[in-house]
Amino acid sequence: MKKYSNLTLKVYQQIIELMLHYEIVPGQRLVFIDLAKQLGVSRTPVNNALSILAQEGYLDFVPNQGYSVHRLTLEEAENLFEIREILEVGFLGKAIREMTDKKIENVKKRKLDYEKTISGHVDRKLFILDTKFHAAIIDMAENEILSVQYRDICQKIFLRFRTEDLRMNRILEIKEEHNDLYEAIRIKDVERSKELVKMHHKHAQNSLFPIIFPSE
Repeated sequence: MKKYSNLTLKVYQQIIELMLHYEIVPGQRLVFIDLAKQLGVSRTPVNNALSILAQEGYLDFVPNQGYSVHRLTLEEAENLFEIREILEVGFLGKAIREMTDKKIENVKKRKLDYEKTISGHVDRKLFILDTKFHAAIIDMAENEILSVQYRDICQKIFLRFRTEDLRMNRILEIKEEHNDLYEAIRIKDVERSKELVKMHHKHAQNSLFPIIFPSE
């Protein structure tokens, strides 16, 4: 049973990776037989993994039609961003109180990882690194359930749309917003940190929503 569960988990993560790199796109119908061949496993762990992904909201399931990648709606996106902001702002004070030299150094490392990846075009990897920067701040609060939920919310947002259409100057703005937030946290300015997080989320929505929902 343990081996079976581990295989299902491995397939689950492989499918997430395919979504992350946009090899599986929103609206695409998934044929578990084809996925099994692509991943080199039997149909059972693929079917189990697809069932889990559907329960988590990444996929839609229609009887007699199977699974397809869920298309994010405007309402869902607004709700996810709202929850993400509430979690981050709500626990920022505790994160700063629990801050150590090692923890803030990890936040700095994640900030620099983002900066080093910036090139002349928008790379999907930047959104992964943006999540890791904010997650490193959340992690300082030492609440494992919170950290898992925060990462899951971010993943639900960014796995289901193309990022390549984002303007390059927004990437540079994110870099500066990270710098400002890092400095505010480093000097333990809780209120300033909260305001910067709110501003960062507002700018993210203003830049992403016209791309994700061009007709709304």
